[in-house]
Amino acid sequence: MYPNAFYRVNVKALIRDDNGRILVVKENQDTRSLPGGGLDHGEEAEEGIRRELKEELGIQDANIAGINQTRTLELKTKQVWLLWIVYDVSVNAAAFHLGDGVSDSCYIDPGTLKSSKNVFEQLVYKVAVSS
Repeated sequence: MYPNAFYRVNVKALIRDDNGRILVVKENQDTRSLPGGGLDHGEEAEEGIRRELKEELGIQDANIAGINQTRTLELKTKQVWLLWIVYDVSVNAAAFHLGDGVSDSCYIDPGTLKSSKNVFEQLVYKVAVSS
């Protein structure tokens, strides 16, 4: 009917430390992305970002300030479009507990991703510098 109108909706957390670095994770791949993931059917976006932060990093108490921006991305190899709903989030936790499928988490200067060839890392860079 409208094959190009369907998106996989993802909620992502933009978390900065006191030095302006952003929190990124490596989840089932070698590339960095913002913490978060796909919404479950019937799930509200804010509920989804809380669930994802708990699953990926063990964060149980996050302050969600609101939506920072939305971004779209076409994954041509999979013939799918992604929609990122990016929230401004602050957390009190100094240490994170990596969840299933998450191999690393750290704060980075978003500028280090500027020349990345990976589409996800490029999207993280664009989100970080435009907020």
